[in-house]
Amino acid sequence: MEQGEKQERSTWLVSLVSILFIIGIFAVASLFLINIGVQVYRNVVTANDENFDLRTSLSYIATRVRQNDRENAVYLKEHEGVQVLVLEEELDGAWYQTLIYHYDGYVREHFMEKDGYFELSFGIETFEIAEFCMEETADGMLCVTASNRAGASESLSLGLRSDRSVTE
Repeated sequence: MEQGEKQERSTWLVSLVSILFIIGIFAVASLFLINIGVQVYRNVVTANDENFDLRTSLSYIATRVRQNDRENAVYLKEHEGVQVLVLEEELDGAWYQTLIYHYDGYVREHFMEKDGYFELSFGIETFEIAEFCMEETADGMLCVTASNRAGASESLSLGLRSDRSVTE
């Protein structure tokens, strides 16, 4: 082999290695950016889910209270240290209660005959909420506050049309 051919072959080999090195760096950088994008997407989806549960839980409570807003049909009571929103209604001559409360990280709902046997674990899990508080304000409003695991908090104040105190 001649000197010129060896140098040409050497130049060609250096060029090939350089191109492969650049392609390799591009592939590694692309995978790194894809991984970052996946993490950002996961965080956005998780935050949206938590905020959805937060807002929807309050909207759900407002709807349920408005549906049952009759005299002496909506009130708060305490059961085993937990505030329970009681919604009473008459169906086919019998009285029933829907109990809405926060227990074990979830807003729960339980439907039963009026003054029937009840335990906090009976309710159906409706929304995953970190903290949930219901209270009556001095002006007779029902104030509901919910917080998710991310620390976001929303509040809702409801004025009852039946115009009476909600605390029993």
